[in-house]
Amino acid sequence: MFYEQTGGARRPHPPDVPPRPHAPHELGAAPPAGARAAQAYPGGGRGALPPPLAFLGALLGAPFALLAAGVRLAGRAAGVGASLLGAVARAVLPRRVFAALAGALRSLTLAVAEVPPARAAEEFARAFTEQYGEEHPTWQECGWGEAANRAHQEAKFLFVYLHSPQHQDTDAFCRGTLCNPGFAAFVNQHFVAWGGDLRRSDAFRLASSLRVARYPYTALLAFSGPRTRLITCVEGRVAPQQLQDVLQAGLNDHGPLLWQERLEREQRETDRRLREEQDAEYQRSLEADQQREAAREAAAREVAEAERAAREAAERARAEAEAAEAARAAAEAALRRRQSEKALALPEEPPAGTPGSSLIRIRLPDGSSHQRRFLADGPLQTVYDWVDSLEAVTALNYSLATTFPRRVYGPDTRGQSLQELGLAPQAVLLMQSEDD
Repeated sequence: MFYEQTGGARRPHPPDVPPRPHAPHELGAAPPAGARAAQAYPGGGRGALPPPLAFLGALLGAPFALLAAGVRLAGRAAGVGASLLGAVARAVLPRRVFAALAGALRSLTLAVAEVPPARAAEEFARAFTEQYGEEHPTWQECGWGEAANRAHQEAKFLFVYLHSPQHQDTDAFCRGTLCNPGFAAFVNQHFVAWGGDLRRSDAFRLASSLRVARYPYTALLAFSGPRTRLITCVEGRVAPQQLQDVLQAGLNDHGPLLWQERLEREQRETDRRLREEQDAEYQRSLEADQQREAAREAAAREVAEAERAAREAAERARAEAEAAEAARAAAEAALRRRQSEKALALPEEPPAGTPGSSLIRIRLPDGSSHQRRFLADGPLQTVYDWVDSLEAVTALNYSLATTFPRRVYGPDTRGQSLQELGLAPQAVLLMQSEDD
């Protein structure tokens, strides 16, 4: 921890040896045996950790993971205790040792600070651009889990960079490798890039899951959520071309995983669209069947309604015909009854040449005419009774009138005599029917 945090007294080391990528394994699971050692001690070069020390460092790192969780629960107590401990340590420990311990404690405290992943990613991207310029991988401004999901949706690997600000190699790695134009273009073209500051909880938890032993640290992750897998990683400072070669090898070796996943996803999407189209087609067919059935039912209702209307019209016509026939029969019966009654009630006709008689001629609507003699002093009602007794008369209501001068003899004149009405010694009357 002392050498990693201070960047002070350390043995000089030669230019970096090309790293060996790790074999893919599930995120959070221990990498295959020998992978970490081969990474950290490639060829036994100077400045690298021997395998025994690497094992010892991994063994000693476990309590610190537990310590980080404990710090979250004891934050306030740690703040008070840190102030007291700092005063004692400053007085007892050498300056360089105190600075190293203070840096380690500060990194640990900042790492467990709870900052929302999206805000932490935005802060990292902004600070990285302010310090190193615009030429760098395009960092996703979201939590690494969301970035992994975006990469998975685009069928790409997620390029992860874990930033340790106090590490002695961080600044040179950022300026010489991450900000190299060719390398940045390569990452932006083939991967979705995400960077995180280890002082923030999201990056700190990811480093714990990946069991990072050395910084600067870069890795390729595949898939998202519980299926997230570590494809390859590089620990330590490397040249841009060396890191690009490692990433390209991981892309070549494990790219088919993404293509297979993409093909499966596209197949699932195709199957889903096919099911939706089939469901839509079935729904359209069902709706068409329902419309045809509704049309058949409507037509059947129309036919039934037409038949019912026809039956009702026939019944009405029959009823009307029966009523009309009954009315006609009643009218005929009433007419026959009236004819019989009037014929019996008529007085005898005076012989021709009888003094004081009047000859009355009646012209019927059908053009026929009838005549009879009446006593001149007899009432006009006798003439009406005679007309009622004629078989040719079919009107129940009528009136008698003269043509010249025009005069209608209504009910008020039936009590007057023929002489008084000017119908003697003879007259011609027209019968005018008043039935509807």
